[in-house]
Amino acid sequence: MEEQQLSLKDCIGVVKKRKKMILLVFFIAVVGSAVLSFVLPPVYEVKSTIKIGQIVDLSTFEKIPIESAVAGAQFLEGSAILTQAIQDLKLPFTLKKLRKRISAEPVRQEEDLVEITIEMTNPRQALNIANYLVDRLRERHQEIKQLHEDKSQILARYDEHIASIAKQLSEIEQSESAILTAYDEQVKGINRELSTIEANRKEIIAEYNETIKGINQQVPGIKSDIAKAKEEMKEMMEESQPLSEAESRLLVGYMQDIKGKQERYDILLKQAREAQTKKTELLASNQVQHNTLMEALRQTQTKKTELLRNEKQQYDTLMKEKREAEVEKTKLQRLESTKMYTTEAIAPPKEPEEPIRPNKLLNIVVAAVIGLVVGLGLVFSLESLERAK
Repeated sequence: MEEQQLSLKDCIGVVKKRKKMILLVFFIAVVGSAVLSFVLPPVYEVKSTIKIGQIVDLSTFEKIPIESAVAGAQFLEGSAILTQAIQDLKLPFTLKKLRKRISAEPVRQEEDLVEITIEMTNPRQALNIANYLVDRLRERHQEIKQLHEDKSQILARYDEHIASIAKQLSEIEQSESAILTAYDEQVKGINRELSTIEANRKEIIAEYNETIKGINQQVPGIKSDIAKAKEEMKEMMEESQPLSEAESRLLVGYMQDIKGKQERYDILLKQAREAQTKKTELLASNQVQHNTLMEALRQTQTKKTELLRNEKQQYDTLMKEKREAEVEKTKLQRLESTKMYTTEAIAPPKEPEEPIRPNKLLNIVVAAVIGLVVGLGLVFSLESLERAK
């Protein structure tokens, strides 16, 4: 038997030929879904998010959850509380049926949040159960707080903590005063040394300037005498007549005088150079000492500023901690310890206005699509069987 293939034209023809069957299946699916949607009882959902309270740790004043979110969720789904809920609220359910309608789960990535979800056909009943569970969890946590928290002990511990901080603040203030005094004295000492160095510098400059000035005053006279003696000696030597014995002795005297004055001149120039060099060296040494002391002064000022900044930061941190402790103490004085950091419903349960299911419109649309697909599949199957005969 050769296999026959349907073209698009043949498919359209089959649909037209068996359109009544397709419409019948489509109608049955739509009507059945609509009837079922309206027959099924509506289901209402009530949700509530509970934030687990905290207990104050007396040793560190840190606040820790009364219990974990997992433990809280397990308590809400436990047989004991659900059985008690059936009795107190007079619910027409067995424990097994009620447990299927209640869900309690920790909120992801949160250590102290639990979400309750309740699904009931009666919205008021769902709301009553949600409120009941929230109240029971709150009562349970209040009992735990009463066992682990003592208001008088917490207040006494806060008093000790505040007194300890106040003592540290006083020590910081005294330390700051001592730091300022010590560094001010150090700065005064450095400034005195700088004044001494400046005075020495002035003395060095004055002393060596006087020495150099005295030398400079002698040098022109000696230089002039040497020039004059050389001139006279030159005139005597230029005369054509032979020198007498007296003139020869006078010439020798001029030469010896020139030699002595030249030596004196050289000595004075050497002394002037040495004095200038010594002055330069002493001033350089004086400048090094001055620079060293200025650097020590800058370092002292910087260290003083850093220490004061650290003291200020520590002081501010302690003041903030002290204020927080005083605020917490005041809250505790005004309230009972069981009312501080209590468990509460941050998203309280509310009576739903619309059911979550059945979704009539969605059910009808899905049934219509399924009916259409089934109808088309049925007629093409029948057409294929007829052609195969």
